[in-house]
Amino acid sequence: MESLDSLLSRYKNARKRVVEIPVVESIFDYFKNEEWVRVVAVVKMGGGVVMIKKPVVVRDAYGLPMSVDGWILAGGKPESHESYEDAIIREVREELGLEVEVEKLLGVYIFRFLNQGQKADAKLIAFSTKALGGKLKPGREVQEAKLFEKISEKDILQVPDWWYGFQIEMLEDAGITISKPEN
Repeated sequence: MESLDSLLSRYKNARKRVVEIPVVESIFDYFKNEEWVRVVAVVKMGGGVVMIKKPVVVRDAYGLPMSVDGWILAGGKPESHESYEDAIIREVREELGLEVEVEKLLGVYIFRFLNQGQKADAKLIAFSTKALGGKLKPGREVQEAKLFEKISEKDILQVPDWWYGFQIEMLEDAGITISKPEN
């Protein structure tokens, strides 16, 4: 698999963000024991963006489960033989039934989990993609897929200190307008 610095060097204006997060031992051990790398895509289709709902397990910094609901970006785990671009094309096909092309790399997000002087990194690679064909249909791991002509902050799953908290940034970097909730 290509190094993240090499990937970043191939795209102009892509972000590299490192977020340090103090966590309890159980969360730290999970990320210490797994090479956690995921790819996600902002999927542009027509004049909108496609988002998904699928089972999500989120724990707070103390390891306690959090109740969450909202729409997320499609994506998943790259296979060892794939480039990051090939991985996101495959994941979008599996999760949404769509064929896409990669427009650009939005960023590399490194979540650095800290516990008792140790660190473990989880890496997320975000792309902007454009649907070329296929039929929007949720894959077996996806509960629901939806094309949003307009999307609001309240539609999007946001979890501070984890990649879901950066989805709005990723969408905006891809040129998607996000409406603010009315007070």
